[in-house]
Amino acid sequence: MTDAVVIFRAVVDVGSRDATYAVVKALTPEAKVRLRGVKTAINIVGESTIELVIEAPDYSSFRAAANAMLRLMSSTIELIRRLGSMP
Repeated sequence: MTDAVVIFRAVVDVGSRDATYAVVKALTPEAKVRLRGVKTAINIVGESTIELVIEAPDYSSFRAAANAMLRLMSSTIELIRRLGSMP
C-alpha cells in the first residue's frame, strides 16, 4: 500500500474471538475491491481485535471507503450481537 494521500488505521475490539473471525470473514471480500485507487485491508491482530487500514488517493475516496467499511463492520457486529453470539 503506497502513494496514498490519506491513510486511516482503526483498531476495534469486537469482544469475542468467534465474532472477530466472523466479522473478518464477512468483510474480507469488500476489502479486496479496489475502486478509485482505494486500498483496504482488514486483519485480526489479537484474540478479539480487528485492524482496518484504508489508503486513498484523495479525501473524497477516503471518506466513501471509510464510511462504507465502518458501517459494514458496525452492522455485522450488531447482527452478531442480536443473534446472541456475543455479549
